[in-house]
Amino acid sequence: MLGLPALIGMIVVGISVGVLAVHLAGGSERPQLADDGETRSIFLVDFPESRIGPIVYTHDRRTAFFELAMHRTGIVHGIGNKFLTRCISASDVASAEPAGDRALKVRWHDITWPRQTFSFASETDRSIVRAWLQASANSAEGITHERAHVL
Repeated sequence: MLGLPALIGMIVVGISVGVLAVHLAGGSERPQLADDGETRSIFLVDFPESRIGPIVYTHDRRTAFFELAMHRTGIVHGIGNKFLTRCISASDVASAEPAGDRALKVRWHDITWPRQTFSFASETDRSIVRAWLQASANSAEGITHERAHVL
């Protein structure tokens, strides 16, 4: 019969091997958006009727923001090794405030994604995205759309 220390050792080794296998299989890679074409194609899979305006990326290129019709803002955001797409309307944005150097802290009216801080390459990019989100927050009520995109 195995002793308790041997059993604990087997469990630790088993979990470690599982984590290493996931890492080597690419499970710990963080997705980045390569270009506007990729961003558009990911978003249009979930929202094919959308007309996407200019795209602004975060510094790490894990998130893209773009203007949509009717004072809405589109988002493609990397989570894990997949992308989440959102169509943000008035009722979704609680606040969008500068946070530090070129960062924007956004609070959503959504318990699944209550807040996020995005870092941009320039103050101009941050200002553009903030203006889009504030336009969304100040426009008439809209419908919240959210879809998870799995590659």
